[in-house]
Amino acid sequence: MANYKNFIFAAVIVLCFASAVLCDDDDVSDVQESRTFGHHFLKRISFAIIPAAFVVGMITTLLGALTVVSMKGLGVGIVLLILTIGQMIARSLPQAIPITAFSGPAAPVPVVYKDW
Repeated sequence: MANYKNFIFAAVIVLCFASAVLCDDDDVSDVQESRTFGHHFLKRISFAIIPAAFVVGMITTLLGALTVVSMKGLGVGIVLLILTIGQMIARSLPQAIPITAFSGPAAPVPVVYKDW
């Protein structure tokens, strides 16, 4: 059984090789070049690839810069929001020590002696 499968496998390999070597139809003159994907299309697309890559690169760069600026603005907004919320919470809480005017000792009066 194994010999039979090996023989079939070898025959298929030999037939594929023979078909690749003996069936060379490159010099057939009645086959014309395709207008859609022929040599001229490849030439045109090669001229268009460089500007298209430049445009895609510029758009990617500008979108990246816009994202960075937007994230910066978002960060500043979040910091201001946190500060505002903290200020609102601090104003709503009762104060532990009431703020009063300074009631310490009176300032000393300077004594000036005149020597006549």
